[in-house]
Amino acid sequence: MILDLLTIFFILLPISILIHELGHALPIVLSTKSGEANIFLGTPHKENKLAFSIRKIHFYLGLGLSGFCLISNYKDIPPLSNVQRLLVDACGPLFSLIAGTLAYGLSISAESFQYAYPFAAVNFCLFLTSVIPVTYPGFFGALSGYPSDGLRIYQNLRESFNDKTIG
Repeated sequence: MILDLLTIFFILLPISILIHELGHALPIVLSTKSGEANIFLGTPHKENKLAFSIRKIHFYLGLGLSGFCLISNYKDIPPLSNVQRLLVDACGPLFSLIAGTLAYGLSISAESFQYAYPFAAVNFCLFLTSVIPVTYPGFFGALSGYPSDGLRIYQNLRESFNDKTIG
């Protein structure tokens, strides 16, 4: 039981966070010519982290139960359009939902992999906690004070709607 909980918190949760943050990074690098993304596991700082890159996505992995994806060269690229920002904000939760759904399907069909169901549960929880439109409260640690993906999606859609009705 203890080993299962340690596996969930120190292996499955970080992998789920990386999948979620990769969902944010891919639209950045795919929808811009020179956009690059930094993915952080833990706080959004580069110090004391395992660092590596895969093409235009740079990973900074440390201890932590949160993740961040930032455009690393935002000054060198044109501002993202509303559609690009919407994709960046929505693809993190979407990747969590897809990973959870695939893991759940695996848990039903392949009973030999004991961590498929907990991996699905972690991804569904990550999806839900990121898609609800809120500013994260203090007990969310490094995410405290940041808007959730759902809030950023809501703000982007509201801004897009207001721009079209005014013009």
